[in-house]
Amino acid sequence: MKRCSRWSGHPHQEQIEPGPLVKALLSLKDVLSSAASIKDVDPVTLIDPFLSIVRSEDTSGPVTGLALGSLKKFLCYGLFDLHHESSGTVVELIADTVTHARFIGTDSASDEAVLMKIIQVLHTLVMTPNGTLMSNSVLCEV
Repeated sequence: MKRCSRWSGHPHQEQIEPGPLVKALLSLKDVLSSAASIKDVDPVTLIDPFLSIVRSEDTSGPVTGLALGSLKKFLCYGLFDLHHESSGTVVELIADTVTHARFIGTDSASDEAVLMKIIQVLHTLVMTPNGTLMSNSVLCEV
């Protein structure tokens, strides 16, 4: 290969410090790596990084859509024990965050896809056994 800046062995770029959303995901990765089972992880700890992404005004629509897809999978796969002491809190946090989702619009097609994922998460939340943990006020807001 030729000697040019593209193939140079010297890194000219500085390391970029990850933002708070990425740090939260990396922290979750560490927690999951050290846990014997996913059932050993507090459900609030499990969903908090994804809720932060959905709440953030700084994330794009596609990134918000991926976080919403993850929340939907958590609900569909039954990763939350209905008898855990924080299960009710988790369900209400998901409902509140998803109904107040914020994201940077990019184009109408991807924005509509994110809105559709919001509807899918709320539908899944209400239709799964986790929905029985929602209070009437939260259900009315959905």
